[in-house]
Amino acid sequence: MRSILVRPLRVAVLALALALVGVGAAPAQAATLPPGPTSPATAPSPIDAYASYQAQSTCDPSVKPGAQYVLNMAVGYYGGRASEIGRACGVGGTSEHKEGRALDWGVNVANPAEKAAGDQFVNWLTAPGPDDKVGYNARRLGVMYVIWNRQIWSNSSSNAGWRAYTGASPHTDHVHVSLSWAGANVRSSWWTGVALPSDATTRRYVTRVYQDLFGRSPDPAGLSGWSLSLTSGTPRVTVANAITYSTEYRSGLVSGAYQAFLGRAADVPGMNAWLDGMARGLTIQALESGFIGSQEYYDRAGGSDSGWVRQLYRDVLGREANEPEVGGWTNVLAGGTSRQSVSIGFVISTERLSSVVNGYYLHLLGRTIDPTGQQGWVSAIQHGARSEDIIGGIVASEEYYGRVQNS
Repeated sequence: MRSILVRPLRVAVLALALALVGVGAAPAQAATLPPGPTSPATAPSPIDAYASYQAQSTCDPSVKPGAQYVLNMAVGYYGGRASEIGRACGVGGTSEHKEGRALDWGVNVANPAEKAAGDQFVNWLTAPGPDDKVGYNARRLGVMYVIWNRQIWSNSSSNAGWRAYTGASPHTDHVHVSLSWAGANVRSSWWTGVALPSDATTRRYVTRVYQDLFGRSPDPAGLSGWSLSLTSGTPRVTVANAITYSTEYRSGLVSGAYQAFLGRAADVPGMNAWLDGMARGLTIQALESGFIGSQEYYDRAGGSDSGWVRQLYRDVLGREANEPEVGGWTNVLAGGTSRQSVSIGFVISTERLSSVVNGYYLHLLGRTIDPTGQQGWVSAIQHGARSEDIIGGIVASEEYYGRVQNS
């Protein structure tokens, strides 16, 4: 589709000088970041990693916000014409146009002023910035590659440069820009002020999360899918919580409770019932209280109130109960309080939760919990926060992420 929008060129005064660049020659690489559009967000340091190539894999030609933004930005700052973004699924071969994340900005090399505008725009995209690496603005916008005047530039590394383009269209009447999914969905630092990681960095992170939470390496589909989500701008905490809310992770929590409190593997009906309960909002603390309040657990503890209380202290608090504690709780039970009510009090006690959360810190961060963290997480659980969210928050933290990258 071709637009009829035309605006005066802001760079006409540069036309004669820039027109001296020969037809089909690579636009001159600027030595420093040239003037151009202004980002709505302050640039982080360092900025986004180079974008990995994300080829069209679906067909949804609806215009993505990042593509529309970049096209409007080019027309508004440099002039020219807004041209194609979305493309019908049955037209031509593979193209990011068919996912609404490629744009064609109409400028023609046969017109000196328009060629000057095209050169200035692509130079602005590909020029080095304060970090002395090429493609500063392209990285911040999530640009994967640019095609202009028989040349293509891929935003792949600090060695990226222009090379000959031999596709069917010489791209002499428009500049083509393809965006990563992060750029297409306005999740790169140009809009958010938060740098996007590299594919290698996210794969290292996802692998470590799987090893820490599942005790295994990620399967290829999981590794690729979660890595793509992160490089596309999905927040780490969103990915981490999706993993901790997974059936696999919750199954591990249920299996752990069976072994810890009943000394056996989970039976299939029991596992399915607990997983269904968790899917409907049951917390791990409620699950644990269900185990220790059960008749099976009571019988394993000797079938008496005093034996049950002593076993609670061992299994839940990790210590022996003294006689006043045993006497106090048996009197509570004799007074009509249910085992279930006593159980929930034990599993959400500050003593129990401090030990549990400290275990998360030791396992995931390699250190004991600090007083502020202890108070915050324990209080959160006591007020209804899910353990999956606590664990997800830890593995999404800058501390955990930094440990992974430095290991």
